[in-house]
Amino acid sequence: MLNNQSWRQLNVTGPRPAGRHTFVYGLYVNSSSSASGSSTAARPTRVLVVATGQGSAVFSDIWALDLDSVTWRQLPQAGDPPNTVYGSAGGIAPSVPGGPHSSRFWLSHGFSSKRRYSTTHYYDLQAERWVLVHGAINSYDATGPHSRCIVSSTVMSDERIVMYGGCAQNGGTGGPCPARDAWTFDGSSWKQASTCPTPRTRGVMVPLTSPLLSLPTSADMAAAAAQEAMMGPGRTGSGGIMGPDSLNQTAGLRVYGGRYVLLYGGYERDKQTISVSSAPDDQLPVLDLDNGEWLLLRASGEVPAFRGQPAVAHDVATGRVWVFGGQLRGSGALSNDLYELQGDPEATPPYPDGSCGSTFLYPHLHGIFMGLAWGILLQAGWFIARYFKRSTTWFNLHRACQISGLVLSIVGLAVVMAGGVKPSNLGFSHGAIGLTALGLGLLQPLNAFFRPHKGERWRMQWEWLHLTTGRCAVVLGAANVSLGTFLVQGPYAVWISWHVLLGVFVIVVIIMEVRHQRDLRRNAGRPDAAAAPAKDVDTSTDSAEAGTSGGTSGGKASVAPAPSKLA
Repeated sequence: MLNNQSWRQLNVTGPRPAGRHTFVYGLYVNSSSSASGSSTAARPTRVLVVATGQGSAVFSDIWALDLDSVTWRQLPQAGDPPNTVYGSAGGIAPSVPGGPHSSRFWLSHGFSSKRRYSTTHYYDLQAERWVLVHGAINSYDATGPHSRCIVSSTVMSDERIVMYGGCAQNGGTGGPCPARDAWTFDGSSWKQASTCPTPRTRGVMVPLTSPLLSLPTSADMAAAAAQEAMMGPGRTGSGGIMGPDSLNQTAGLRVYGGRYVLLYGGYERDKQTISVSSAPDDQLPVLDLDNGEWLLLRASGEVPAFRGQPAVAHDVATGRVWVFGGQLRGSGALSNDLYELQGDPEATPPYPDGSCGSTFLYPHLHGIFMGLAWGILLQAGWFIARYFKRSTTWFNLHRACQISGLVLSIVGLAVVMAGGVKPSNLGFSHGAIGLTALGLGLLQPLNAFFRPHKGERWRMQWEWLHLTTGRCAVVLGAANVSLGTFLVQGPYAVWISWHVLLGVFVIVVIIMEVRHQRDLRRNAGRPDAAAAPAKDVDTSTDSAEAGTSGGTSGGKASVAPAPSKLA
């Protein structure tokens, strides 16, 4: 109890939810007397709502604890309920003093025992039914947060969901773990904020109120209530969701937790981590939702040690935040201490230039290797073989590019597996395409070893196999690099730069192919074309030249016959 700074265990009777962790919870203040269309007794006024989580199983249930009678009740799973998940984002918007109370319990993203999700639901606590408001987000969609779990999140007073980081690895998708991207959901669409704090999983977020701001008057709140009544059902009803633009027009929502959100704690390292710049204990990132930029609040006083998976509570009326427990970063010990924080986001400066957190993950290294292999070397190898056969060194260059590209591909696969990717997760699209391209690429040195000489049996079939599998490999490889630039959830500059480079390369290929076909037609029309010796399609200009000037590359070296004696 905060008034006397003492703990009290509640004596709960009757049915209760099974033990669990990484669930979503929120405090519901009921302003209605009974359920919609119900003749039952008045609903409880203060309710703790708990949903999903992991314990002996992964749950999809939702429970309500009446804080007056201290009894649990399992709520019905009507409507469009979510999957069994844990580590989701969500909660209930904090009640604004003198203002309306939200009746929506939000739930977004999460992980089951086998799959990660990106859908967004809310539970209407008056109608007691689930509503799906946003479907699944494609893992290669740069405009929304991909499937993930164990995120840092909160619900603002205007019902915007704010989410940071989490783990996007495995579970039928791929991506950073821990991640460091920030997103807001306005009830219909997601919007990305800037990136600055260190990556983290299992952190916490809370709305942060400035204690120095002028609080709204009763007249302000009456005007806000009148505006809401005019616009139709919103925060207290089960109808449509009011957008953030209209909600932000009310002074109460902006002052009381409608603009700033505090990010605290979490785990900055995971199996993917190669290096990370750990956040100092007194460094508290604050996201300004008006411009999507991060502010740096430096705490003073008795600063708690940085910790993962703490519990947090807040009071939007006073701007106070309480942090309890968690696992300490330095020692790994579990803590049961309780701290109170009060800061002023209005007086908090932006992050200084160059002070944002930095990280380097195994997926980043994997992307570098695969980008060099399938984006540069292997593409250069076939390009040289097709368009530069007049050069005496083309075969050596072709072979060097292909071998080095395949070696980098194998190293790139090993790197991402070392970062914690499960073999069972290689079946999703990026992994499956990558393995197919690598398998086709590795066939090339093998079928080159069995390459028949010019004029031998199966020569035409071998040429068809070599060209077809090689072309499929480089096309799939380039496409998979494109998918990877979206999957890694990096800066826009990464995937924009790659696709500009790819577009330029495609234009150059088209120009070279037009010239190549023109030269073929010109040579075919020459009188001596029929008498000219046929050229090898892909490996060498002919078998003799391959043996003497290009190496065997798996083929059989041949020696030119000695010249006849001079007369």
